[in-house]
Amino acid sequence: MGVVVAVLAFIGGSVLWAFFAWQPPYANKKQLSVFNWSVIGACAMVCLSYVFNMEVLLQADDLEKYRVPFAIGGSLGIESVFLGVIFVLRNFWVFKPPRQGRRDW
Repeated sequence: MGVVVAVLAFIGGSVLWAFFAWQPPYANKKQLSVFNWSVIGACAMVCLSYVFNMEVLLQADDLEKYRVPFAIGGSLGIESVFLGVIFVLRNFWVFKPPRQGRRDW
């Protein structure tokens, strides 16, 4: 179980690094910063709701030893998918690149 959590931690860290390293260069820096930190806050809220749900679902004593690895692994998985999807949406839909060959007179 520890190997899976370690791999998810590496993937989650890589996705988080990529999210902040590759930002659209044509976007307003202030708007981009607000958007990025709002996404991080929303991701944290989704992960916290997952952890609280795990507290409710894993009440039996025989499942107690799996509570922490499931919470950490699930949160890292949610973070990787959430930030990956938002990364693509941010770079190609929310902050669209300017079109080539189009002039605004």
